[in-house]
Amino acid sequence: MAKEILKSAYLIGIKGVGMAALALYLKQAGFEVSGSDTNEQFPTDDILAQNDIPVYEPFDEKNLQDKKPDLVISSAAYGQANPEVKLAKKKHLNFIYFSEALGQISSDKKVIAVAGIHGKTTITAMIAFLLEKAGLSPSFIIGAGKFAGLKNIAKKGEGEYFIIEADEYRKSPDNKSSKFLDLSPQIAIISSIELDHPDLFTSVEDVYNAFYALACRVPRNGFIVTCIDYPKVKKLRRSLVDRDIETYGFDISAQWKIVNLEETPEEEKFYLNNSGKIFGPYVIEVPGKHNVLNATAAIILARKLGIQEKTIKKYLSQFKGVQRRFEEKAKIDNIIIIDDYAHHPTAIKSTLETAKKKYSDSKIYCIFQPHTFTRTETLLNEFSQAFKSADKVIITDIYTSAREEKGKISGADLALEIKKNQTGVRFISDWKEILAYLEDSVEPPAVIITMGAGNIYKISKDIENIFKVKED
Repeated sequence: MAKEILKSAYLIGIKGVGMAALALYLKQAGFEVSGSDTNEQFPTDDILAQNDIPVYEPFDEKNLQDKKPDLVISSAAYGQANPEVKLAKKKHLNFIYFSEALGQISSDKKVIAVAGIHGKTTITAMIAFLLEKAGLSPSFIIGAGKFAGLKNIAKKGEGEYFIIEADEYRKSPDNKSSKFLDLSPQIAIISSIELDHPDLFTSVEDVYNAFYALACRVPRNGFIVTCIDYPKVKKLRRSLVDRDIETYGFDISAQWKIVNLEETPEEEKFYLNNSGKIFGPYVIEVPGKHNVLNATAAIILARKLGIQEKTIKKYLSQFKGVQRRFEEKAKIDNIIIIDDYAHHPTAIKSTLETAKKKYSDSKIYCIFQPHTFTRTETLLNEFSQAFKSADKVIITDIYTSAREEKGKISGADLALEIKKNQTGVRFISDWKEILAYLEDSVEPPAVIITMGAGNIYKISKDIENIFKVKED
């Protein structure tokens, strides 16, 4: 994707967090950038507007009819059913998918691919933050609406490293290969391997095979950092004897074992044991054991790149997290409203355990919007046990998207299954009814967590408003 040859890019599905980050990167690279999406509100709307990137709504052939962009890039969510994808192919425009674009723009850099079922966005952001503060001027693409500490969710840096959030999901509706296989990483972080995306992977072994293929793309002069707490990661470690692999975790077999963890409502403090030598203390302000794991991956990576220990400690403690990851939205009269992206049972369980520990004197209310019918159906038993740290749980309708518009299961089915393990759960499909329930039920001290990968974050402001009124 040479800048001197290609001057303009049009992005179909530009509001997605990854696509928006790509749009920002291309603009910094000198491209004239525009794109299209639905007219639904997205977390990236402000960032695109602030960077003067035109967005056409909704998808329509006429958006592309008279345009001749040098390059058309589509989100993985859209195939031939999208009128603009269809027209771009009909007009024989230079058309590629998001993952192909990432592979092309990063081809002349040392790629750090951050992969895993959990923690990708946070680890990518942590590494970008550390490398930027250490003066390495990395390039990066981060799949979040925003995060504190860096100007943007994307940067075209002058340094040799390109940090990319590497997604295991499919490349497009017509191509089932994993997106991250379009990357050529020099370094890979693999945070976790377990079953997810059952519409693509029929078993955890299928997921493992995708990550194994990614690991094999790392050259022998590169290295891999991975969390050994997952059984399939242990298998991966045994299978890759010819690669430089550093393992971390709470597991006793980890090369970098997390020890002496001290958790307080304000911070997580921990040390790392490497072959009997103790490193630390490291302090992070983003809460939870899952974030201790995320930070450990970033620490090992930074150390291997030669960043000084004092620099790692200093800036890791300044990292404030990313949007939609245990993000505090408001605090009103000792009622705290938090938004979180968790949508897999493991992440839900970790997030709620963290909330219970951090806010031990508060009642925890969780409003969960299931994401995809196949995930909800396949992992139903795991979902049914994931909410035990919440005092009250509200389940909404399953979020429908371009990925899946219907299925065999409903939010009501999920609520019934959760009820087998705890009584404080109810299904409420109407968001106005959710607000009414919260207004009638919630008394301080309380924490209300909106949770899911869909559009449930939009209700946070309405929740804030009802308690502002009560406070007045």
